[in-house]
Amino acid sequence: MKKIAILVPLAFVAVGACFTTYSFLDTFIIVKHARSVDIDNNSSFSFTRASYPTRTSNSNSTKSSSKSFSFNSIPSEPGEYYEDKTEEEINALFTTDVVFREKEHYSDPDIYIDITTHRDEEDTTTYYVADIRLKSLENLKTALAKDTFGENINERTSDICKRKKGILAIDGDTYGSQEGGYVVRNGKVLRTTKNLNRGRKYRKSDDLVIYGDGTFEIFDEATTDLQTVVDKGAWQVFSFGPGLVINGAIAVRKDEEVGTAMQDNRNQRCAIGIIAPLHYVFVVSDGRSNESFGLSLFNIANIMKDLHCMNAYNLDGGGSATMYMDDGTGNANGHGHLVNKPTQDLYGQSGTVGQREVSDIVYIGK
Repeated sequence: MKKIAILVPLAFVAVGACFTTYSFLDTFIIVKHARSVDIDNNSSFSFTRASYPTRTSNSNSTKSSSKSFSFNSIPSEPGEYYEDKTEEEINALFTTDVVFREKEHYSDPDIYIDITTHRDEEDTTTYYVADIRLKSLENLKTALAKDTFGENINERTSDICKRKKGILAIDGDTYGSQEGGYVVRNGKVLRTTKNLNRGRKYRKSDDLVIYGDGTFEIFDEATTDLQTVVDKGAWQVFSFGPGLVINGAIAVRKDEEVGTAMQDNRNQRCAIGIIAPLHYVFVVSDGRSNESFGLSLFNIANIMKDLHCMNAYNLDGGGSATMYMDDGTGNANGHGHLVNKPTQDLYGQSGTVGQREVSDIVYIGK
């Protein structure tokens, strides 16, 4: 009897360990539903340009234009696009016939990128802001790890960016670690199933769509059919979230957190936002180290709002949060550097810096 009394709990422990191990492998390791896809060539996708007021250099008045890219006046109410430069001043940011490239800056006739480093208001966390202006939405792209769509197919952000000869990259929405959630990449529909169990307090299932006119919309996946946004011209659809800023207003609560994040709500973050069509920001923060504690969702939402984002969205954070810049050195495949310090330790003294492999990236490229 004593042996049975000992063996029974041991058996339960063994079964539990096996189940836990299988669940981990099934969620993060075992490759499923893999298929090679080409999302780089989508000639059937139609790009348009949003029509909204244009600020002129000699007047505070605005006029509407749908023939060429134009910029909005400074907004007076939430939900309006922000622009503090005239169209002429913005065009001057782009170089005319050369490529200008240095460690945290890039410009050519079609792309302008400027990266700045900041500390949060409490002086506990470092974060990085990439100010991005484009002449065409075609330069805001996504790429899949190993050019393969499926679950648990991973590659480092820098390696994907180098392979695609990108200029600037951040990690994406880690679509490959979940079985559901809408996925559209570079105009191609890759997954149509919903993911309504995202394990977060208070929030509905926020998705971000980037339309072919350069605008952003954050919608509820639970109540929206994917075909609806595809018919409206979806260029990218991400299903991580939540939305941080929606129509100019903070969209998260102070105690809100994604389900897998640490309980104290201070983490490395990765976010994308729109200031005006073809004017975007990538924001990545450090965290989980003695030098940089990390940000809550509410912290990063306030940063995005302070940057004048009309809509901003939370991408995969934690140890996955990565910003990589190609500084033009190295071989033909490009060579660059990590802008941030993706830390894998949980507040360890060493603060080990290294990239975590991810399912996909968002990048700026030709």
